[in-house]
Amino acid sequence: MLTVNEFPTISTREGLISLVNEIGFLPFFSCGIKGFSLRDIADPAVWFVDDVEGPWEWKGETGGVYGKLFRGKAVFMSPEWYAKLACYRRDGYDYEGMYEDGFLPHSAMRIMAELEKESVLSTDLRFRTGMTDKEAGFDKVIELLQMKCFVIPTSFEYTYDTHGRRYGWGLARYTFADKKYGALIEEAEAKYKPAEAKALLMERVMAICPGVTEKQAERLIK
Repeated sequence: MLTVNEFPTISTREGLISLVNEIGFLPFFSCGIKGFSLRDIADPAVWFVDDVEGPWEWKGETGGVYGKLFRGKAVFMSPEWYAKLACYRRDGYDYEGMYEDGFLPHSAMRIMAELEKESVLSTDLRFRTGMTDKEAGFDKVIELLQMKCFVIPTSFEYTYDTHGRRYGWGLARYTFADKKYGALIEEAEAKYKPAEAKALLMERVMAICPGVTEKQAERLIK
């Protein structure tokens, strides 16, 4: 397995997919561990350059998982490692049990009720749940549901001008994570206790990033 000191420069989606599949997960932006992010290793020629497809366009097209998964920050993950993260973060709960024990707000249940039916574009999800203004806290709740590994964005959809040119950041289409990765998550939960899954994630961070302490690894994956 590669360590951060051996990471290649990433200039294509295929290069990103290959690296994530090998190491298991990679933060999008700098995470406090030197070299351990796509930002640290992306070719400057594709990093947010006009008219060049780069990391922002890759985020919904890696064949794996992308979402706000480490400390509310964006991460690319392989499905297998995402399943371990879900085992750790869910801590034996389904989302209804987590709500009943006070770990999710009622607004999260409104979101989950919609995503149990189908994948929904973020703008439509806000409207369907009545969370259309800033005070409703949609962004905070959708981030929490990603961190608890119940919701993931499956794609990002763009607006086009009259000349057919894409513009804007792209709107996330969200889905219930179990619709894509339920079997892997069930397998991980059957194999590991939450504390064991957490230990595996920490060990992986320390293997990828030699010199990182247990405390640093634990902080990253919280």
